[in-house]
Amino acid sequence: MVRRPLRARSASRSDVCYVVPDDVIRLRTNDPRVVAMADRLWDRAPRGTGTGALPAPVEFTIEVTSGHADVPLCDAGDERWTVGPDDVELSLGDVLKGRIECATGRVTARVAGGLLAAQPALVARLVLEAPAGATLARRGYGVVHAGAVVGPGGAVVLRGAPGAGKSTLVAAAHLAGFGVLADEAILVARRDPDQLLAAVRDVTLLPDSQRLLGLDGSVVRSGAGERTKGRLDLFASSTPDVRRARRVASILLGPRTGPARLDPLTPDAFLAEFARGAIAQERWSGTPAHIAAHWSQEGAFRLSGASDLPGALALLRSLPGASAVRRRA
Repeated sequence: MVRRPLRARSASRSDVCYVVPDDVIRLRTNDPRVVAMADRLWDRAPRGTGTGALPAPVEFTIEVTSGHADVPLCDAGDERWTVGPDDVELSLGDVLKGRIECATGRVTARVAGGLLAAQPALVARLVLEAPAGATLARRGYGVVHAGAVVGPGGAVVLRGAPGAGKSTLVAAAHLAGFGVLADEAILVARRDPDQLLAAVRDVTLLPDSQRLLGLDGSVVRSGAGERTKGRLDLFASSTPDVRRARRVASILLGPRTGPARLDPLTPDAFLAEFARGAIAQERWSGTPAHIAAHWSQEGAFRLSGASDLPGALALLRSLPGASAVRRRA
């Protein structure tokens, strides 16, 4: 079948401003469905109010095209990312093309209308969530390699090296009723390190974790073979409120085996172990050291035995009653 070239839809254009803590996002699009997706991610700026001392907006221009009415289901294995020093290009076959200019805060994308209709969560991740995370990380936020779950008292950061069990623990916490900001990377306000913001609000799991948690039939699969990952659809429950939270504790994941145990850490011990979870994206975004230093002063713990999921979840539930957390509430 010969596909027709992408053509921009003929529709009235929208120009909407959104606010996140300490920053502004401006979205221009020719399709109201893109605005509806953005409304699930960020708060609209109140009408008639200025942005005051906030920086110039991150500029999104998203064009939805006609043609490609019947788009085959796509997954993460079809994505192509080209990362340069300041720019990122992405594509999904011939139905999505995008460019993220991280240094200037500009995002442009063209999306087939059929893809948007069939897989809105995928489109939201590729043209809104991920680009916003990449651009905000060059502005008022730093990237931290960690998951974060949210209870009544606030957010608990979960950091560890790859393979430490972050995603499995975050997914188990989600199934137990905790809110989720992310399982791999969160945005942390440079000016206020206790202010957390979701970049891509997501949980991805390898097959063994999917089986352990009984999620074999509840995930969107990507890839092939035993390295096939499953992605929990958190976009379906997305609102701006559930994408931000204040930190009440930070947990570093230690050895996974044995019974779950939570130990408070001194600032020096916390900083030494925190460094072992570093990834390249933290350097690319210029994540400042004062974030870890601030977290080390209060609500800093090590969790051993994360494979003991019932015990680990019980310890997470106990944190709002701990003295360090109660003082911050």
